[in-house]
Amino acid sequence: MIEINKLTIDEYYYLLDTLNWKRPSERLLKISLDNGINVKYVLNGKTIGMARFVTDGGYAGLIMDVIVLPEYQGNGYGTKMISALIEYIKNGIKEDEEIMIQLLSAPGKQDFYSKFGFKVKKEVAEDGMYMWLKK
Repeated sequence: MIEINKLTIDEYYYLLDTLNWKRPSERLLKISLDNGINVKYVLNGKTIGMARFVTDGGYAGLIMDVIVLPEYQGNGYGTKMISALIEYIKNGIKEDEEIMIQLLSAPGKQDFYSKFGFKVKKEVAEDGMYMWLKK
């Protein structure tokens, strides 16, 4: 079952931990969850996946933190979450408006995202880049 904007900090940390991804501080994570759009997939009472949309509140945003627990991958849960996220975003804009949705695909996952209409734009960004900034 898809739930929108109900992802908890504990669920987020649990899903990150399954992939050994870096944990943000609880304070910054709360701000992110409160200001973005998130979906989670709950199966038999257990959160097995999530996807988030970080947005400027206007015409642009970034899909990130797309996770399905390894033992549940390949069963369509990721497809259902991305579809629900895109539909939720689409319902938030008016007729004839457009919103730019960006993402940085994990290696080998471009085909997964292309089925939703995402395109590789090598003239804009050959390779995604990031940094963790710490004070």
